Amino acid sequence: RRWMSVTDLVTEVEQALVKGERLDKESEAYINLKQEAARLRLDNDDIMDQIHELKKVRRGYVEQEDEITAKLHEDGGFALHEATMTDILQRLREVDLQLAAFRNQQQQNIRDVGHLKRTMYRIEKQGEVTSLVDQIDGTLRMGESLVEDHPVFAELSELLHGLRTDFHKVAPKVTSYQENIHSLTTIAQTTALDIQGKSSREADDARMTLVSHLQHGKRMLAQLSRLSDIQMLSAQKVGMLARTQSQLQRHMQIQDLIHTANSGKIAAKITSLHEDISSLRSTIRDLEASMDSRSKESLTIIAKLRSLKDVASAETHKLREELIAVIHEEEQGKARLAALRGEKLQNIRFIAMLRAALPD
Repeated sequence: RRWMSVTDLVTEVEQALVKGERLDKESEAYINLKQEAARLRLDNDDIMDQIHELKKVRRGYVEQEDEITAKLHEDGGFALHEATMTDILQRLREVDLQLAAFRNQQQQNIRDVGHLKRTMYRIEKQGEVTSLVDQIDGTLRMGESLVEDHPVFAELSELLHGLRTDFHKVAPKVTSYQENIHSLTTIAQTTALDIQGKSSREADDARMTLVSHLQHGKRMLAQLSRLSDIQMLSAQKVGMLARTQSQLQRHMQIQDLIHTANSGKIAAKITSLHEDISSLRSTIRDLEASMDSRSKESLTIIAKLRSLKDVASAETHKLREELIAVIHEEEQGKARLAALRGEKLQNIRFIAMLRAALPD
């Protein structure tokens, strides 16, 4: 997959996970991510070697600059050394710009490695959760009973505890970053105001300070985004495991009811499950109606953006954010519908088990 960009690789994995594909550390997708991360690290090693060589060249130019600067103050020195000094300064400028370009690429590679590692972490967590969920679901599908001392209960509890811990451990950091970002934004705005009325050189220095503050803010926003990703992933996986835990408990209750051989209670439970199916059907219909309405909103937004395709403005940015919000909502809605239909499917299976237990 060498020809694919990091964004393409990550997007491919995210789409696979959303579709419910089972990925783990042995999957091709994980291996591709790991190989790309290794390639980027090697690329950064090569960049560091080139930076080291350029810095040696730069030191030579700086020494020449110092020597010629001293001679400029001598009688006739300016006329003798002006051309040489101009050449050295131009060479130094080119080297500094080249170094800046290398550092820029190095930063991008570091960000890409971070993106790849976050996606690998997501696959690892997904693999742990889906492996257990599939194991439990497969066991129940075969009609086997799981007693409370079965190892899957301890594994389920451990996974849930770990994910909840991950979520709560991140919360104070999220709060801290939000406060720091607010503080840094205030400083940046103050710096921007201070630039007014200053001389050109002072203004340049102030602008450098401003850019430094803004870059720091971007880094903190990226870190805040990473922490939010951890919380979202933890919340999603807790939901998946909690639904499986509920399925286990309900299955045990159904088995206990079957073992009582009480036809009246079994029939009553069948009626209750049918009522629950009707309730689920109503919830599903309401959610689908809401999503259809939001989907129409997205078409309206897209039409507006297409009419402004050659415009980059606050309005187009706002429209694009609104569109992304609608799409996110629809993605979450589809996941919720899948969970509700999974619950409906469980009820149908339970009804089949109970009906089979009734006397002819």
